[in-house]
Amino acid sequence: MNKLGVDSSGAGADELSAALLALEDRVIVDAAAGYAAAVQLERRAEALGDEALLMRARLCWIDMLRRTGDLQEAARQIKGIQTWARKHDDRRLQARAHLVRANIERLSGNAAKFLGYTRSSVELLDESATAHMRIWHRVRLADALAENGDMDAARPRYHEAEDLARELREWERLTVVLNNWAYAEYETGNFPQAGEVARRMQEHAVARGYYFDADALETIGAIQIANGEYAEAEQTLQVCIARYKGAGPNDAEELAEYLLTLARAQRGLGATGRALASLQAAHQQCTELGLRQLLVRVYQDKAELYAVRGEHAEALAAQKAFIAARDSLSPRQRKPVRRILRTIFRTNRDWRASGAVDALGPSASR
Repeated sequence: MNKLGVDSSGAGADELSAALLALEDRVIVDAAAGYAAAVQLERRAEALGDEALLMRARLCWIDMLRRTGDLQEAARQIKGIQTWARKHDDRRLQARAHLVRANIERLSGNAAKFLGYTRSSVELLDESATAHMRIWHRVRLADALAENGDMDAARPRYHEAEDLARELREWERLTVVLNNWAYAEYETGNFPQAGEVARRMQEHAVARGYYFDADALETIGAIQIANGEYAEAEQTLQVCIARYKGAGPNDAEELAEYLLTLARAQRGLGATGRALASLQAAHQQCTELGLRQLLVRVYQDKAELYAVRGEHAEALAAQKAFIAARDSLSPRQRKPVRRILRTIFRTNRDWRASGAVDALGPSASR
């Protein structure tokens, strides 16, 4: 039994399949440990001479590679899995592989391909799909639609995933559904809807005795920023980052996203030195991991912040870097970036009038 609770000692195909399912159908908090477990299971599949199990194990560690930031190698490896699954008409493996490919494309800045592969991953679901797949693949399709600017199409998918999670009593996955939905509403500037979904997320967490993970805390912090509650948001984001570091990396872009949101809270407080330090840390994450769309936002935030600080030469340099980074994306890739940037600097008037943050309750900043 390894540190993830996955039994890798059994010698038979059935035992190995069960061990693989324990990796495939759960949220692995520690991606590095998940990678090690998947590699060990791959060796067992090789020893058994079972090619289908081998491909499942390989897909697991490819996804862990993606989550720890090695996008180039993950992209190279995933194509072989997709080819094998298609050749052998393994719909469940095809669906899983398409979703991993979708997430690689998203992190690489290809929003259109992110949508295309997530749509295919849902279309491939059949009676062999697990409860996790039925919920998670629909959530990611909703995320992709939102990221491509189509919230009208995304909402029914989020609704469907929420209803399915409640029906199947998949409570951990329900938290993820509501978190992703709230953040998508926030990013598109729909602050009242974001507050309503976040309220349901909080009620669910209280009812089930859950504490908020880093993702949920970032969602709450972003909504606090939209309400002008900068001190509370900085505190929330600091807890978010500490919780992220305590749990270990979960997805390649997460820390950079959290640092960007923290910098916006600090800028709102007038703590421009702290905000700049957060942006520098986010910049380092983006360049090291090849997070191209996020890097555009980092440069834009830097340009704004330097201008506020009166550092005009630095602001001009950051603005030039922003334009170059933005123009390096395809026209389809630029659309979600422009939409996100508009939301970040939108006034708080509509949100204040809605009173939606009040629905989060007094525990929202914990």
